[in-house]
Amino acid sequence: MNTRIRTMLVADIPAVVALADRLVGDGYYSRASVTEMLARSTSGDVVCSHVAELLSQPPRLVGFRFSLPPGAWQHGRGQKISPELWPAPLADSGYFQTAFVDDAVRRQGLGSRMATAALDSLRRLGARGVVTHCWKESPGNSSFRYLSRLGFRPIVEIDNYWIDVDYTCVRDGYPCLCTAVEMYLSLGDVPTSAGPADTPDG
Repeated sequence: MNTRIRTMLVADIPAVVALADRLVGDGYYSRASVTEMLARSTSGDVVCSHVAELLSQPPRLVGFRFSLPPGAWQHGRGQKISPELWPAPLADSGYFQTAFVDDAVRRQGLGSRMATAALDSLRRLGARGVVTHCWKESPGNSSFRYLSRLGFRPIVEIDNYWIDVDYTCVRDGYPCLCTAVEMYLSLGDVPTSAGPADTPDG
């Protein structure tokens, strides 16, 4: 399949909400929250959030990643964080908020390509590292394995991390009782990408 990774646009918001409803759970993101997230992920001409697009006619959004630069976040969807355990302080750390890829195009490297584009953007904005909270109960522990391949290392587990998020979890229903693994990636250990993020693959 011919796909590309590009920065997220305001025009992508309805498709991002629809994909999140289907893959994460109804109400996890609203148009208002996605609009806010996109604004927070943008600093000057640098956008840290990206989408994966299937180059069909018309093009179809099949994945997205929200990433926030240093200074644009204090916590993830849950409130608990452990900055005293990180290699760099909160003020110098970016955040990987959410990433999902349509089941029909999984295992084609789209998640890794969005992550690489996001890491390049965060590095341009001075991030020394990146924090994330991965979903421990993801099928086959895929979330943890994917982040580990990118170089993230586990810091601490947080029970019921998403319990206060007002949405219907695809696993638990309401409320969400899933566990988060807080993970950290030091950007000094990660090479920059070899090319532009929006080049179609072939």
